[in-house]
Amino acid sequence: MTKMLEGLLDLCNDVSYILSQASIIESYIFKPGNASRSQDLVNVKYIDIVKSALISSTYYKELCIRGFRGISRIYDTLVELVTRSNKFGFEYQLFGTYLLIAPFAYEAAKINNVFELRKKAAKLLRSLGALETRWFLDALKELNLKYLGKLSSMDYREIENIDFFTLMEFSSKYDIVALNMVNDYSITFAAYKVIKEGLCGLERDVQRAFLYILSNYPDTLIYKKYGAHAALEASKVARLVFSGDCPSSNELEWLNKYLINNNFNPGSTADLIASALAIYYLDEWYGKKGNPHSGFSV
Repeated sequence: MTKMLEGLLDLCNDVSYILSQASIIESYIFKPGNASRSQDLVNVKYIDIVKSALISSTYYKELCIRGFRGISRIYDTLVELVTRSNKFGFEYQLFGTYLLIAPFAYEAAKINNVFELRKKAAKLLRSLGALETRWFLDALKELNLKYLGKLSSMDYREIENIDFFTLMEFSSKYDIVALNMVNDYSITFAAYKVIKEGLCGLERDVQRAFLYILSNYPDTLIYKKYGAHAALEASKVARLVFSGDCPSSNELEWLNKYLINNNFNPGSTADLIASALAIYYLDEWYGKKGNPHSGFSV
């Protein structure tokens, strides 16, 4: 039993490291309009993203262990992340990323490849009930994001007794992260495919995936802050840069200048890139491990 427990902890340490690494690499690589090692934004500092990734690692490990033990709780950890970040004096910066990646943490160590992981994560999301919705909304309230509130006929502060997937379906009209989740991580895996192609080297491939998403899906953080016209215009400008080839430094800097000058932060696009990197690194891990955890149980 002790040996099996040690094996579980080893696996979950791996998963935690991989998923936290995805956010650190995502933020480290320069992407137009995003905070990175080369630029802070007015409301987002690169160091706070790194701190957020570090504090997330504890909860990724916890979710991995819960997944093995059949403990059906996911997004209570999101509330804890926000409150603990506040305790340490910074605002949690990876809300959308964690929302996307938490189901990976719960399922990743039990299976053998990223395509099975996609199916399991999609099934898990459909099983989450009203309590998960409450935890998600409690975390939102704790963040107190000024640009959130009433969406059409629904006020997120007054939602009760709605299962999590139904809430994400409603939110998908306004939020690209929710759209991705209710469509079985379709955008995540499209971006992962761009990175996996390896045409430009990892850094440029991540930037190419970023341009792919921003060109095809108006960023909903920009939408929430500045409206639909601004989000559509940012995508239009991104399409001037994105050709499918490896982007040049000049092209990336030109787009960055446009986004920064307009105070447009494609933060939802960054969340999706982090989830694609999570899949990319998990895919590497499954290959290197040779699937020794197949059949492992506690």
